[in-house]
Amino acid sequence: MNIQLESIGLPTIAKLIGKTSQIEMADGTVADLVSHLVGRFGKPAGRILLDSKGQLDLSIQVMVNNESFLPRAEYSRRLLEDGDKVKLMLLVGGG
Repeated sequence: MNIQLESIGLPTIAKLIGKTSQIEMADGTVADLVSHLVGRFGKPAGRILLDSKGQLDLSIQVMVNNESFLPRAEYSRRLLEDGDKVKLMLLVGGG
């Protein structure tokens, strides 16, 4: 399947894969997409995307097809479909 991936606030990821890029992968979930990215782009991607437990870092939020942020519990359940648009966004607090 073909996924359109956009990274927002993640300059290292944008440098590795482009700010917006088409990702070809087997059918799967959001968690599978993250694993695919780490497998394809290696340790530099893993250092940015994953926490010490190998899960998507808490500072990164996921949006699929411009819907509201995907709850973390849904990452391994939310099946992606061909043509889906996935945004990975670094969220930072401030005031």
